Amino acid sequence: MKKGITPVIAVILLLLITIAMVGFAFVWFGRVMQSAGNSTEQSMNALTSQQAKRISIDNVNNATWQVTVRNIGSQVIQTSDLAVYVDNTGKTCAWVGMPLAPGGTATCTWSPTTWCVQGQGAVKITAPGNTDEQTC
Repeated sequence: MKKGITPVIAVILLLLITIAMVGFAFVWFGRVMQSAGNSTEQSMNALTSQQAKRISIDNVNNATWQVTVRNIGSQVIQTSDLAVYVDNTGKTCAWVGMPLAPGGTATCTWSPTTWCVQGQGAVKITAPGNTDEQTC
């Protein structure tokens, strides 16, 4: 009788090992797919938020040393989201009207000695979603 029981035990052990391996693979692949899905969702949310912060330069006024910017996106833009350049050189300015609500405008005022001369150079403002440029 001992000879007849050994093959049955061997088959049961092989089945248990196979079931354990399948269970492990199922859990492991499930976690990998969940992690990849969460990472993709976070990236898409960040990209969507970035593209919703878009600006347009409405006016460059050398007489008052101001640039007026309009939020043409669908999310609020903070001062830290914007970068101002004159002839591709980064500049700082005093912002009025920030944070910038969708559809709203804000004004950047600069010192007359450090920026544009009318008809020369260009003012460029970058936001997370786009860049706009106008001549001085």
